[in-house]
Amino acid sequence: MKKPFFYLQQIRNAILLIVLVTVATAIGSCSDDDDSPVVDPDAPTIIAPDMQTMKGGEAINFSFSVTAPGTISAVQITATAGTASVTNQGDLIGTNGGQAQINYVTTGDISGSQSVTLTIEDEQGKSTSENAQIEVFAPVSYGMAIVSGAGDVTTTFLQGLPDLEITEIDNSNSTELAQFAAIYTDGNALLTAGFGAPATMGKYVFNSAGEAGLDQEIIVPGSNSFSSVEVVDQNRAYATVGGGISRAVEFNPSDMRITNEIDLSDAGDGLFYSDMIVRDNNLFIALNDFGASGEAKVAVVDLQTNTLEKVITDDRTATLFGTLTTAIIVEDSNGDLYFQGSGLFSGKPSGILKINAGETDFDTNYFFDLTAATGSSCFGLYYFGDNETFTTISENDDNWFGFDGDNPSFRYRKINLAGMSDGGDLNAVLPNTFAASRTMFMVQTSEDEILFPIAGTDEDALYSYTISSGVVAKKITSSSGYVSGLVPLD
Repeated sequence: MKKPFFYLQQIRNAILLIVLVTVATAIGSCSDDDDSPVVDPDAPTIIAPDMQTMKGGEAINFSFSVTAPGTISAVQITATAGTASVTNQGDLIGTNGGQAQINYVTTGDISGSQSVTLTIEDEQGKSTSENAQIEVFAPVSYGMAIVSGAGDVTTTFLQGLPDLEITEIDNSNSTELAQFAAIYTDGNALLTAGFGAPATMGKYVFNSAGEAGLDQEIIVPGSNSFSSVEVVDQNRAYATVGGGISRAVEFNPSDMRITNEIDLSDAGDGLFYSDMIVRDNNLFIALNDFGASGEAKVAVVDLQTNTLEKVITDDRTATLFGTLTTAIIVEDSNGDLYFQGSGLFSGKPSGILKINAGETDFDTNYFFDLTAATGSSCFGLYYFGDNETFTTISENDDNWFGFDGDNPSFRYRKINLAGMSDGGDLNAVLPNTFAASRTMFMVQTSEDEILFPIAGTDEDALYSYTISSGVVAKKITSSSGYVSGLVPLD
């Protein structure tokens, strides 16, 4: 029989073993914590700047803060992409620190998260490195919308383009919206007005990969859709809503907040708000009653009070019909406003009315009878100078709205507002397009170039018109649908 002393010895050995294992574990844990390099208080220290952002193909300047107890003997700079240089390297050598001024240059194909690494070495051979993080955004100079599908089943694809030096485009690098949408811009972001209830406007910004992402949106409950949009600047814009609510809203594109509402109910019932423009302290809104009154109607809003001041009418044309993608109001270099009426469903000709600069009533001495001048009904109005004004003419009024999907009926036409004259077909080789039912717009992309879409049966494309020569040529073919919008971005 074992004595009690034997058991006490066994218990003591077990306790000792536990203590040894605990100590060893603690030592190992401390060893793991010390894997990070030991900071040498005599080595140079570098403080990196906050995250920098830039656009690919551009250059930025920033600085690191450097302190070296030992005199600086060498300065090195590297970058994961692009080129970095220390512009004041000579001033740092032989000192105990200062601001290392960095110039970082990227190329247009660089995007995403990049880093610039500064290394400082002193005369004792001690060195320190630190990274500056830089988010490089793919250069986006234009926003484009492409629509595919037909009827009520359509999808809009948003994408950013660094330039327009391409010949083909598809929707492979796009953001999808499950509805038809027109696009606008405040200069920096894309604003989308979708067709469908409730009225919804989205603000899309481009990330560093050049992809459009929804940032904020405005929703107006009780309304069917936005019907026209006018962006004044990055802090002020206007939109009309249709179906259920007779209202225009003022909003701030920077934060997408509605700042004011304008009651349009006194303008009349059963109206569609086709287009609008801000001039001086007034907002002019084209009213479309689809020929019911046999008159052209425009609401004049006093923006100092945000109230409907009056509705002006003129019976020389009627039916101010416009769409989300198409303008029917322009302002010339003198500040005169021109309104294009289609005349649809009224027995009146297509024509253009004028409100002179400083006035808020139609000029009774001006009427440009487009039907008499061109022999057709017309749709849309774009002004780039008296000799560079455009509309489209219908070759078949029975297919104005594109119900026959095999036979587009519109052609681009050049006109002169001052002379009230027809300039003829823009180019005989251009195919017909579905202007009123799909898309029609014109945008000047340089001093000498205007782009416009063709949405046809055999092709969807952007064409260019050269102002100096009048030459028309196909520029970009879309394989994924028709182009419903193109806007320049800063």
